[in-house]
Amino acid sequence: MLSEDISQRNLNFESYRERITNFSNEFELGLFLHILRRSLLWILLTISLSLAAAYIYLRYTAPTFESRTILQIGDTNTAQKVLQVNEFMEDNNLGADVELLRSKFFLEMALKKLPLQVSYYNKGQILTKELYTSSFFRVLDITVLNDRILDVPIFIDITANKKAVLHYALGEDTYSGTYDLDDQLRTPHFTCRIVLQGPLAAVEDPSSTELFFRINDPQSLVNTYSKQLSVAIADNNAKTVEIKCKDNNPALARDLVRAMANTFIDYDVERKSESAKSVLRFIETQKDTVFDKLRESEGRMQAFKIENKVADMEQLTPIYLERSEDFENKVLDLQIQLGLLQEIEHAALDTTDRNNAYDLIPLLAGTPYERSLSDLIKGLHDLVQEREELRFEVTEANEAVQGVDRRIHVQQRLIRESINNIRDRVEQQMDEYQGVLNDLDSKYATFPEKELQYARIERLFHINEKYYTQLLEKEIEYQISRAGFVPENRILEKATLPALPIAPDRNLVLFSYFLTGLVISFLIVLIRYILHDNITSLNDIAKHSNASIGILGMIPKYKKEIPISQLLVDKNPKSLIAESFRSVRTNLQFVDNTPGPKMIAITSTISGEGKTFVAINLAGIISFSGKRVIVVDLDMRKPKIHLGFGVENIRGMSTLLIDRDELDACIQHSNLENLDFITAGPIPPNPSELVISERMSAILEELRRRYDVILIDNPPVGLVTDGIAMIQRADFPIYIFRSDYSKRQFIQNVDRLINENRITRLTTILNGVDIDRNKYGYNYGYGYGYGYGYGQGYGQGYGYYEERTERSGKRKGFWSKLMGG
Repeated sequence: MLSEDISQRNLNFESYRERITNFSNEFELGLFLHILRRSLLWILLTISLSLAAAYIYLRYTAPTFESRTILQIGDTNTAQKVLQVNEFMEDNNLGADVELLRSKFFLEMALKKLPLQVSYYNKGQILTKELYTSSFFRVLDITVLNDRILDVPIFIDITANKKAVLHYALGEDTYSGTYDLDDQLRTPHFTCRIVLQGPLAAVEDPSSTELFFRINDPQSLVNTYSKQLSVAIADNNAKTVEIKCKDNNPALARDLVRAMANTFIDYDVERKSESAKSVLRFIETQKDTVFDKLRESEGRMQAFKIENKVADMEQLTPIYLERSEDFENKVLDLQIQLGLLQEIEHAALDTTDRNNAYDLIPLLAGTPYERSLSDLIKGLHDLVQEREELRFEVTEANEAVQGVDRRIHVQQRLIRESINNIRDRVEQQMDEYQGVLNDLDSKYATFPEKELQYARIERLFHINEKYYTQLLEKEIEYQISRAGFVPENRILEKATLPALPIAPDRNLVLFSYFLTGLVISFLIVLIRYILHDNITSLNDIAKHSNASIGILGMIPKYKKEIPISQLLVDKNPKSLIAESFRSVRTNLQFVDNTPGPKMIAITSTISGEGKTFVAINLAGIISFSGKRVIVVDLDMRKPKIHLGFGVENIRGMSTLLIDRDELDACIQHSNLENLDFITAGPIPPNPSELVISERMSAILEELRRRYDVILIDNPPVGLVTDGIAMIQRADFPIYIFRSDYSKRQFIQNVDRLINENRITRLTTILNGVDIDRNKYGYNYGYGYGYGYGYGQGYGQGYGYYEERTERSGKRKGFWSKLMGG
């Protein structure tokens, strides 16, 4: 049995592969079209369900709107170009600006400009709509008493007498209360005031919707809208940036895009003017210090002149003054550098103001340590900015923040060590310059002491005066430069209110769902076609049989429903069905044409293949030839002969075999001359034993003496073995298959009957053949087995029959075959 199962599986697999390979074959195409016709209901149902799913998706999916704006980034400083002031503002970096726009730090600033402290919603049966600014009530003067209330839906019902009924749930606890409108209301978690902005009729359908509002957590708001925003460079050469926002509320999407653009313009002006402010603050502090020194040296010089009555000190050697003044200037420059290093060290160690040290970078221009300190300070500035952005997302205790703090401390230590090294070098250089000055003083010690003392006082005065004058000039230049800075950030394309949603795309959704339904329908048809294992033609019987099976012919499918197996050949003798039975009757002569009474035994594999229908009508067509025919119902488990002739089944073969009734009492006459029948009788408990009894042989012998043809309707041999004995004894053993019903593996039963039970005369009839589908396959299988000549004229026209249809001989097209025309 195991080998038979494996063989059967291999046979099925080869059959499936052969069907795929030979799909272009006309018969296989006809089979495919037949399956397609039978699957039309499933196809229509699948496509209908797909379109219904598309409608439901479109109906209950919240539309998504998109608003966009184009921002051009740039700036100019006319005063800076005229005065040729060194660059003190940050360079324009388009990539850095885009990253700033994408950051949550910047998004938080933009969201603060929108009325999003409280969000208002209208909750329907399926969808929830955000009202944004279209809510007919507003929640004002909010004070949060407990952060647990943030992002919690607070449902509100405003009554006709201007009462607000609030209820919300926090975990397992539920809170509710009734409050007067316009008055300050207080709950355990927040206080606020609710005012009306429109009539109560603004609610679409109070019975099917619920109103609620939510006090937003700023951090949650940033996290939500950061996923809905998109910032990208539109044109790198033109320095344009595209800002997009997607949201279910079109007004909110538009306002958020506008807020992003306006916030960037304002922030860019503030950010770039902050550098100038820091430089001016530094100049102001230095100016006050130098002014005090200048006033002090001026007072000393005036006092010296008054005390010593000296009016002109031009007698001092010009060379001494020139050299001394040169070294004094160098010492002064080093002192200024020391002061600047001290300011930078203080600013770098104070991270509370991240712009302090960074804004002093322009003052390092021209110094030998400009590059090293600038890189370190910029690195510290970037770390501080990174920590500020992380603090918007996580707490101070977060490991990422602590890691950045450690990196900041390391960067500060590097700056401190660099400044100390630079300071040591500067102080060492100052000592060298001071030594040179001391040498000059010693060389010219012979000069009059008072003249030399005055020269020193005068030199110090001129140095302070020059330095002070320079500070005044720089202060004026930077003030003019700051005033001349004009930001050129422009909104090239203003965000507008989107009229149509970008998603879901109605046409795309309908097409996608329709295409999906079509693909699923095709897969259903293809799978049914590939897995189709029914016998559809005589060719299937001949091809899948391992024995020499005689083929008597095939019976076309009746166009109308037959409720029971009944006699049809007498009602329309010229019909196609009647002619097919005549062909079977003719082909029986090729099996055995010897004189004498003959016994025909008909069986099938399972019930429903039409063996009783074939038995009754074959008996009727044989009786038309003048032979006496009797139909014997031996299918005592499921008798149907009595139904076909419309009689009762109170007596028959079962009562005959137990000698309860006589043969003459059980023989009944039909409406046709020469056609009698014996019903199965009451269902016995042991039909197998009755069939092989001696009484059965005696009855058959008696019937042979009375009739020319005994036609026995046996039970299906694929279910029980009752009918095998009669098939072995029959002159014409016939096996019935039903087109599009019988499985191909049923053919193996015929092989076993021929090979194992030695029923060499076994022949087959294919019942219920769809003529419209198989008209081009009639000639398949003829010449197999005994080579009976099947049907004279089946390949010709059908004009002889009363079911006349137009047969032009022209091959039908695909759609004609599909629709069964």
